[in-house]
Amino acid sequence: MSAAENKNMDMMVVGLGLIGGSIARRLRGFRAGRILGVDRDAQTRRLALADGVVDEAYADGAQIGRVDLILLCLYPQANIEFVRANRDRIKAGAVLTDVSGVKGYVLREMEEILPPGADFVGGHPMAGREVGGYQSSTDTLFEGASYLITPTKRNKPENVALVRELAAYIGCKHVVATTPEEHDAVVAYTSQLMHVVAVALCNNPMIERSTFFSAGSLRDCTRVAVINETMWSELFLENREQLAARITEMQAGLQEIADALAAGDRDGLEQIMRRASAQKLKWLME
Repeated sequence: MSAAENKNMDMMVVGLGLIGGSIARRLRGFRAGRILGVDRDAQTRRLALADGVVDEAYADGAQIGRVDLILLCLYPQANIEFVRANRDRIKAGAVLTDVSGVKGYVLREMEEILPPGADFVGGHPMAGREVGGYQSSTDTLFEGASYLITPTKRNKPENVALVRELAAYIGCKHVVATTPEEHDAVVAYTSQLMHVVAVALCNNPMIERSTFFSAGSLRDCTRVAVINETMWSELFLENREQLAARITEMQAGLQEIADALAAGDRDGLEQIMRRASAQKLKWLME
């Protein structure tokens, strides 16, 4: 029997921050297994134990050989380093998955370090908040959210099915399988570019003069500008080619508007706006 077919599956959540803590809060009862938490912060471990979110809590991965399912909820590079440091202790047949916002880079690295018999299925829940850390975690974070998975030919079907089951169990409404390449191209647009735009808007000195000049548009457009610079700079660089392409596309869109303004072309501006409105309405209906 493979680990994924085991009805009594012990799990390890590595990193009990916003995402890891929120996943751990919803794992109770999943495959009737014990939940082990790993976090370097002693206060986080104490809180997670006191809340009953985990059954056991550790500062490192010394207990990794006991578990069948490993959920990597650190930053991408830290996830890779965790697996590298603990690869010799990972149980044969164990299933690993992650929550990283970049997939191509992570999958390439995992293929180099994963021990024989272990299976890594890339994952990415499309949920979050502007605040991080265990104390910001909640058992409703994933309600109605999408969960992206990036299975490859190397993955066993039962392990992909396990990650699908996990995503549904924690509350995700849509579980979408895609390629690592498609994931990184689209997420560069839907998530990373939005953070780029918000940062650029707030790096404009005009924001200092805008306190009483906005009815909400500026606030809405800059919602994600209060940013975790350590995490997002890493994600940007690990997906640099796709993000740079999305920035170039946006620059072209801005230039189209600038050209219409310079030419005094009202018809052109209206056409651009009609096209954008139609695209937004189509997206909302989908």
